[in-house]
Amino acid sequence: MRSILGIDTAGPIGSVALAEDGAAAAWEILPPGGHSGALAEAVGRLVRGRGADLSNLTGIAVSSGPGSFTGLRIGLAWAKGFCFVRGIPIVLISSHEALAHRHRAAGTRVGTLLPGGRGEVQWAVWEGGSRASLVHGPDRVPEEGLGGALRAAAPPIGAVLVAGIDLAPEIRGALKAQGYTILGDSEPGPGASVADRSSSHPPTAASVAELGDREILEGRAADPIAAAPAYGRAPNARRPAR
Repeated sequence: MRSILGIDTAGPIGSVALAEDGAAAAWEILPPGGHSGALAEAVGRLVRGRGADLSNLTGIAVSSGPGSFTGLRIGLAWAKGFCFVRGIPIVLISSHEALAHRHRAAGTRVGTLLPGGRGEVQWAVWEGGSRASLVHGPDRVPEEGLGGALRAAAPPIGAVLVAGIDLAPEIRGALKAQGYTILGDSEPGPGASVADRSSSHPPTAASVAELGDREILEGRAADPIAAAPAYGRAPNARRPAR
């Protein structure tokens, strides 16, 4: 049996999940801001809960961003180190693609929106279905220009996924007023753990794990040394002027 660990630490609330033979089987939500200390412990609990151990992992899929600078580094560093030592494949999954996959059952075009910082939104549009395909983007646009950009790429006949709790409430309201449907914008609560596939609200890590299984099967593993996150924006911190 293939057992792929999915790791998502791109946002304020991270998660880990296991996909068995391509389908998410179990997951756990990390505590807010606790990615660094909680990640290894959560992975251990998750694997043990399936009656296995870390040696049974076939590979690891990790969210590559866009997202939190610190969070992405923590998740990717842990995954790279583990895969390098164990000699198993690692794959990187875009946060946009993971969100599109999470809502692939919508059966229509889905716009994935992520906070871009400094008054901007990062967005992409995907065609729904069993395997979401990229239609437009990823791109960046000022918050006030998001509606116009979406209208050009995907008229409001489908659905828009708003992802990321930092996305301004007025943006969600404006999209609803323009005829877009907001599918969902949050992960399950901190500490939540689901041991089977019956829940209709799995976290993003479940999508990361399922997509990672497909990538590994198709031979698209990343270099465990060179793999790097795609932050999607410049850091807010700046070196002081000399």
